Amino acid sequence: MKRTLQCAFATSALLVSSSAFAQTFGEKGQVAISAERLFGFTYDSATVTQNGQDNTNKVTHFSLLSSPVTINAGPGVWAGYGSPRVAGDYFVIDRLSVGAALGYAHWSLSTQAALGNTETTTSGDSFTFAPRVGYFLTFTDKIGFWPRGGFTYRTFSAADASGHDLAFTLEAPFAFTLIPNVVFWGGPALDLGLTGSQSIQQANGTKTSVDFNATEIGIQTGLVVYFGT
Repeated sequence: MKRTLQCAFATSALLVSSSAFAQTFGEKGQVAISAERLFGFTYDSATVTQNGQDNTNKVTHFSLLSSPVTINAGPGVWAGYGSPRVAGDYFVIDRLSVGAALGYAHWSLSTQAALGNTETTTSGDSFTFAPRVGYFLTFTDKIGFWPRGGFTYRTFSAADASGHDLAFTLEAPFAFTLIPNVVFWGGPALDLGLTGSQSIQQANGTKTSVDFNATEIGIQTGLVVYFGT
């Protein structure tokens, strides 16, 4: 009798323990809160079109909890898409998620004059809103694939320039379950510039508006905490 009770207790404990961690990432009703683009490697390209002429600047950058280096694209300024941000996603059915990311970055750029020791520092701010849809694929109980697509809208400003742009965003990260309810992901990300504009303050006080387009491609990472109903 005693052994029977011990076996029953052990079985019950195992079932309770298993059910507590049985919920895998991507199930219907789950909410996933993410810290995204924590570190990565990116290639940025920004083009300003003025009077029918394009001025393009390109840069590669490795970031760790920071925004990609600012690009001085012709007469304007811009900070890359790869700034750290927070996001929330909800699984409306098994595997299918809808959500959005929000980001803010403050950046500065110092330039040295060709002649003399004069240094000029330009600083600015950018805000990001990125709605998206994703679909989670499970390879094993620890490894999955979470492709997501959507749009990224951002505004940015500096001492003498301000603007906005819109990009099509595609992310294809692999997800790795570290501990129950915590997922680390990493993979390629593309922000393909669709449209944008800048307003630039000239030295004489007048403002000039120019077309602006920026694209970023690279490897990004994130950390997800999820819970369900």
